[in-house]
Amino acid sequence: MLAAVYIDTIFTLTCATIYTWLYFIITVLHQGYCPNSYYPTESDYQATNSSFDIIKYLSYYGTGSNLIAIQLCIDIPRYLCLAYVSIRLPMMVINKIRQYRCNKERYELKHTQEEQAFFIAVQPYSVETLYVRNLFRSANIRSPSRSFIARLVPKSIYEWRDDFRFSSRIFCIYAALFLVLFVITIKLIVEELPNLPYWQIMIERLTDFIYVNSIDSQANAPQNQISSTSSVSTVKVPFFIAVFTALIITVVQIVVLLTSIRRHLLQIFRGNYTEIPKRNNLKNLLYATGNLHFAGFFIGYAVWGYILCFILAFFISYFFGKLIENNEKLFQQILTESIPVSLLSIFKVYLNLFVAKYIFLQQRNQILAINNHRVSMILLYFNFFLDAFLGLAASFTRITNSFLTTIIYMARLDYSPLGRQLDYGDAGFLAYLGFIQMEAIHRNPIMLAFVSILLVHQRTKQSNRSSKIRQKWRLALLLIHNPSLIIMRKAILARKEGNLAFLHMMKTSEFEHLTNINFENALKAILRREYVVHKHISLNNSDTIVSRL
Repeated sequence: MLAAVYIDTIFTLTCATIYTWLYFIITVLHQGYCPNSYYPTESDYQATNSSFDIIKYLSYYGTGSNLIAIQLCIDIPRYLCLAYVSIRLPMMVINKIRQYRCNKERYELKHTQEEQAFFIAVQPYSVETLYVRNLFRSANIRSPSRSFIARLVPKSIYEWRDDFRFSSRIFCIYAALFLVLFVITIKLIVEELPNLPYWQIMIERLTDFIYVNSIDSQANAPQNQISSTSSVSTVKVPFFIAVFTALIITVVQIVVLLTSIRRHLLQIFRGNYTEIPKRNNLKNLLYATGNLHFAGFFIGYAVWGYILCFILAFFISYFFGKLIENNEKLFQQILTESIPVSLLSIFKVYLNLFVAKYIFLQQRNQILAINNHRVSMILLYFNFFLDAFLGLAASFTRITNSFLTTIIYMARLDYSPLGRQLDYGDAGFLAYLGFIQMEAIHRNPIMLAFVSILLVHQRTKQSNRSSKIRQKWRLALLLIHNPSLIIMRKAILARKEGNLAFLHMMKTSEFEHLTNINFENALKAILRREYVVHKHISLNNSDTIVSRL
């Protein structure tokens, strides 16, 4: 199907449509036999000896149609994709036939998909044209979006812009990622709900091992009795809290990454490199490889972040639930040990703020200059010993914050936990950087608008001979006024020996210090030689034609 869409002919699109319809029908018929991935067949049962799985699912879900409904829910993404492809391909065939019948001359030109994109870019309300039109306009003067979605979403959450659109690659990656998160969430809930009693046993053993040194034996004996007879709801509630917390955090992070992609692309279009490092030609290979890895790294990082957020949220919710429910003495002990340290740290912070504002800084924080230098030196001396112990506690806070931030921001490839100086050691950030640099180079709206104008002008005038002559004279005039463009022409770059000699002459200081008259005569001689070699003009009237320039 992908090859048929890329070839983009009536025959290939028709074959792809027939294949998609047949595959969709076979899939529906196969699903009509009610296959189930959770109840094995007789052959699978004898091969894998999966009696334990059968007993587990039968005891929890029963013998009804619960698992069949769950199986249908898991197959929803596949049916949605097949339905979209089954409708989209016939529409492409119809549009191709209509284009061939209504505008046969345009079809005979055999425009490629890239050229068709350039023809769309030159339209008055295309994204590239609107961007160029709003290039020197502020956000207040810029016309509001005409999209219906822009009216529904508040600007404080997301500002919809008509002069920007994401590439099709972004839409495909995000569609695949959302489908993966949907399937993982459903499978996690369905397959792990029957295993929650075993989760509870393992967690209770772990908590008993941890609490044995913090609780005395008299308080620990009834606690073990309570834990052994507690219901599975003590694990089920944290399980669902962890699943939906991880899903919400992951979805929010990938949506925020989408807004970051737009912001970073617009910044690079304007030449702003405050957030993204400036492109370095020595790292082009690094950008190219990062661009290749972006899609896979993005989905892998997002899935791994989802799993880590689930584990972290589950243990936090289970821990606090057990503390509030059963371990009152342990909860009181934790509060007794943590509250004094927290209060001392808060008092120290506010004391430093008060002293710095009203004693040390001049004009109460208006000027960054020390007012009482000797008093500040005395306070620094006595403050050193207390800050040494507070710094030890703050170091653990830094480690905890780094750990939690890395887990929460795992799906954000634009965020590197290593910092700006070490961000090149992060493979995810390198993949994002390569993707942004490649997108900025190949999807710059100013470049696309300019090239589309040139392409349309060339294709509309290519059948007229007088227009070809006029175009060549305009080219000659352009090269005279912009001599640096001569060495970038295809004909000159293709020549080997003459190209090297010409480049050497252009780089010599003697050629650069010529007077205007000598410089113009030298350029005319170069143009005369090039046009005679390529048979654009004859050798007899070359002097007359070039002299008119």
